[in-house]
Amino acid sequence: MEKLKAATKYPSLVSESFGHGKKHYFIDVKKAVNDSHFILVTSSERYGENQYHRQTVQLWEEDLAFFVEALSMVLTQMTCGDGPQLFSRAPMEVVKDPTGMKALASEDRPREKLHAFGAGSLRNAELLAILLCTGSSELSVLDLCETIMLSVKDEPARLLTRTTEDLCRFRGVGTAKAATLLAALELGRRAFLCP
Repeated sequence: MEKLKAATKYPSLVSESFGHGKKHYFIDVKKAVNDSHFILVTSSERYGENQYHRQTVQLWEEDLAFFVEALSMVLTQMTCGDGPQLFSRAPMEVVKDPTGMKALASEDRPREKLHAFGAGSLRNAELLAILLCTGSSELSVLDLCETIMLSVKDEPARLLTRTTEDLCRFRGVGTAKAATLLAALELGRRAFLCP
């Protein structure tokens, strides 16, 4: 506990924390009086009302590369090598529908593209696919949305003239999907009208 008090008198330059249940972890980058840096990793577990058990490890910057390499080797051995298999590898997923969204490379999927490159990088059908989420038994959501956008000549403003009945004529679009689309269009219309 004495080491923790001595180490925490230095201000944190960068901090990150994460937790699960009663356990929390704190990672702080600090600057020592001799201008070198160190990382303080603290594990904190709550036992009762305002009662915590804390453990801290201090790692100096000159040792960081060795630590990362050692940690990488240990994790590799545990997942791929001869060590104990504490971390199970994710099972390979069989794609049942070769035309569905899962058949696309992850970087080509609309949601992933949006997160990586922003909404402006997506085509109209891809934006629509994020709203509708699923297609039909015959069409992937992207194919369904391509069909819908084709019906309005790929002009999103023309979707404003569609009714629930118009949208439900597309196989794979029910009243719930139509409501989602119409609500999104109305929200966009209101946002556009606001100063």
